[in-house]
Amino acid sequence: MKPIIIYPPTIDWDHLHQRPQQLLKALSQLGCACVFCNINMHKRYSTGFSYLNDNLVLANGVSFNNALQWCRNSYPQSPLIAYFTYPTHIESIQEAAVDLILFDSVDEPLGEFASWLPSYSKAVQNSNLVIASAQSLVKRAAQHTASEVHLIPNGCDYHHFQAAQTRHAIDCPPFNRGKPIIGYIGAIAPWLDRELINEMGRCLPGCEFVFIGPLLQQKGMAFTSSNMHYLGPKNYADLPCYMSNFDYCLIPFKLTEMTRGVNPVKFWEYLASGHPILSTALPEIPKEFVTIITSAALPQIPLELNDRGKDARITLARNNSWTERATNLLLIICRALECG
Repeated sequence: MKPIIIYPPTIDWDHLHQRPQQLLKALSQLGCACVFCNINMHKRYSTGFSYLNDNLVLANGVSFNNALQWCRNSYPQSPLIAYFTYPTHIESIQEAAVDLILFDSVDEPLGEFASWLPSYSKAVQNSNLVIASAQSLVKRAAQHTASEVHLIPNGCDYHHFQAAQTRHAIDCPPFNRGKPIIGYIGAIAPWLDRELINEMGRCLPGCEFVFIGPLLQQKGMAFTSSNMHYLGPKNYADLPCYMSNFDYCLIPFKLTEMTRGVNPVKFWEYLASGHPILSTALPEIPKEFVTIITSAALPQIPLELNDRGKDARITLARNNSWTERATNLLLIICRALECG
């Protein structure tokens, strides 16, 4: 019997479509009942339980304990799994008497996430299963447990983002100026390299730069060039339309202890568009699929428009879907339940 998986209140379902949302959606499509406890930042959903598909339930404004009870009442025969990404949740999850605790290590507990460090070891040690999105995260978790830590990299909602392979006209600046567009989609967060971004604007005056996403611990972008544009957050459903108008996709992350463990979801989503990708040298990104950007290399960036490598990028995205990731994860879960 397939399990029911509950994710405690951590993030808003609509506030960036991140790894937890994508994995739960894919697991639900594989037949697992999944409950996402929602922190409703945008007040879109009414309080209570609502089905997003046949197996995916949004528990909006509901306490973790009440959501657990709903799971037990609604699926009394199914093994109950608590899946969490925020290490401090281990305290409440241990009290929940679930059948299996699954910790997903998604970021290094350093830098912007240093507050996770006091709870990190306990989260790893007291979970029945530990997965991680990057090799460096696997190595860190393995220092705290004798059990195997499983690598489940991030993936791509390919069927959603493949729509970006065909341009959808947006008749507004800067998209209607006839210049190449270098675009970024994601959180406007402290780990963006602002100095590099502004230097790109100065060194590449013939391009327009577009940034789409919510501000995270930031008041704004503080651009220094007129060819830089912040468009704010957009609905997940509309992202392929905007991405289709990019000529190049951008991952301008700082290189820090924290970002060395980042396997960016946006890398996989960008691949699905087929567009070339400009990125800093993040260890988790395959270098053969990006053009590495540094301050010194900016004048040499090849910005000629061509389709070289497009098919390879699309194929890599198609072969690394969230369905593929969820299938592997479900096998790991089922083996653990059988052994338990």
